[in-house]
Amino acid sequence: MTEIITKEMHEIRGLIAQTVAKRNALKAEMQEWYDRFPNERFGKFKDLIAVDGVLSQLDTHYKQLWDFHNARTETVQKKAM
Repeated sequence: MTEIITKEMHEIRGLIAQTVAKRNALKAEMQEWYDRFPNERFGKFKDLIAVDGVLSQLDTHYKQLWDFHNARTETVQKKAM
């Protein structure tokens, strides 16, 4: 099967990669924080929650676009088998 990737989908992949990098950096920073201050709340916890939300939205949007552009092609190929 040839996967269809539109310009918008390519851009969303880039945004997903950037968001994952932000998430990983915040998680590493949080781990360092709790290693140093185990009984204190991580000050950027809300930022981590927000980044997780953005990542979820990007992932959902990408999947919707992928399904729209590729589900029909996948169905046609399955019927041909």
